Parts: sequence; C-alpha cells; structure tokens
Amino acid sequence: MDYLYSMIPHSVMTLVGVEVEATPSADLFLLAAVQETIPKLLSYQLHENLPEWTTIPILSLLLFGFLKQFPGKIATIETYALLHCLLTGPGALLCFYYDLNAKHISGMEEPLRSITCEGPLTPLHTFLPLITLGYASLDLFEGIYNGHKDFIIHGFALTFLFGLCAHLNKQHLIACTLIMEVSTIPLQFLKAKFSETIMLIVNLSFLLSFVGCRLVIVPYLWFNWLQTYYSISSSCYPPYFVYMVWVFGITFHGLNVFWAWKIFKKVLRKAGGEKMGDNEKLD
Repeated sequence: MDYLYSMIPHSVMTLVGVEVEATPSADLFLLAAVQETIPKLLSYQLHENLPEWTTIPILSLLLFGFLKQFPGKIATIETYALLHCLLTGPGALLCFYYDLNAKHISGMEEPLRSITCEGPLTPLHTFLPLITLGYASLDLFEGIYNGHKDFIIHGFALTFLFGLCAHLNKQHLIACTLIMEVSTIPLQFLKAKFSETIMLIVNLSFLLSFVGCRLVIVPYLWFNWLQTYYSISSSCYPPYFVYMVWVFGITFHGLNVFWAWKIFKKVLRKAGGEKMGDNEKLD
C-alpha cells in the first residue's frame, strides 16, 4: 500500500488531506497553490447572512453559466458540461480510492466513518459536491427559463439532494457518487466529428464507463452505505435521512438501468447491421 501512495504526486496527496512527508518535487508550486486556495474557498463567506458552504455553489453557478454563453460550444462539445465532468469525475475516482483505504488513512473504514459523523475523510469530499450543486442549479434555472421539463426535473432533483446534504454539512457522503460523471466525459464527445477509429474508441469508452460507474460502483456504494447504517445502533443523522437515501437511490439506479437498456438495444441493432439515424446515437 505504501508503494501505491508513493506513486501519487505529493500535491494531490496533500489536496485530499493525507499526511505525507514533504519531499522536493516538480509539483511543489501546485501544492502551494492548493494549500492556499482550497481551504479559503471552503471557509469564505460571500455575505455575512449566507452560510460558508454557499460560496462554492454560487461561484460554480456563475462559472458554468458564463461558459454556457461564451464561448458556448467547441466542435459540437458543450464546454461547460465537459469542464464539470472533468472536474468531478476524476475527483470522485480519487475520493473512491481513498474511501477504500480509509482505515489505512484514518483508522476507520468508510462508510462507517461518515455514518458515525467523523466528518469528511478529505477536503476533496467536501469540495466536489458543492461544485455539482452549482452546476445542477444552472440546469434548474435554465429549465425554468426555457420551459424544458427534463432540465427542471434533473436540476431540481440534484439541487435538492446536494443542497440538503450541504445544509446538513454532510455533502461528503455523496462525493463518490459523482464517479458517474466519468462516463459523461466520453458522452460529451459522441457528437464530435473525429475519425472512425477515434469515434469507436469514444463509444467503447462510454459503454464501459457507463456500466462500470453507473451500474456497478455507485449501486455498490449505495448498498454498502445502507447495510452499514442498519448494522449500527445509533447515528447522528435526522430520522428522515435514510428514507431519502432509499428514494433517491432507487430513482437514480432505476434511471441508469433504463438508459443502459436503451443504449444496449441500440448497440445490438448497430451490431446487427441496422443503420441508426442521427437522433439514435448512443447518447
């Protein structure tokens, strides 16, 4: 395990809050920037009447809203959506990696550590869901403004879930679920105009990451959290919280299974030689 830790850049280790010996390396400049920026952002108040946790979502909303308007799209790729999944997807993978090694890091396994209210394992666990809260709010506002029901439903569900967790100071619980955004990275490139070979790689990457992240890892995290929650005698969560976990878990897993079924049907049709129209791509 120590060998695995030694392979990760020192700045990344410090970003996620893991204590390591300081050694001269090429990433010391990034390390200094991270040490100065992340804690300040997490504790900064935009206004005295606003909770500290609202700063990141508001800045995130403004950033993604700006990118949505300008420069807009590059080569048919939504730049604001791509930026969000590039930030949260790999970040959630890192959170997942550290959750698997939580006992080595903190002396207590996850999710038992979080359920017994020991706080976030790393600052990254707190930071990532707040970014998505701002992104989801943009979806909600856009849906209301343009009258798009799908944006309203998606934006409201995520804003409510992430907002409530942030209000309870428990957003670190859902950080690893953002691993679903890994599959959104190749999804953003499905409409791009690359060579046939590159597009084949993009499609395969989307399929594999969709199955691995949305149908395997996230359901495992959900089931493991519930199993651990019911195995202990007490918890510091409000009584309604576990019912929220049930409802949102079943809803999101059901949607992922539904989309997986549609995707695999199209893949089978294409494998059978049937040509798909422009509106029947994998996305």
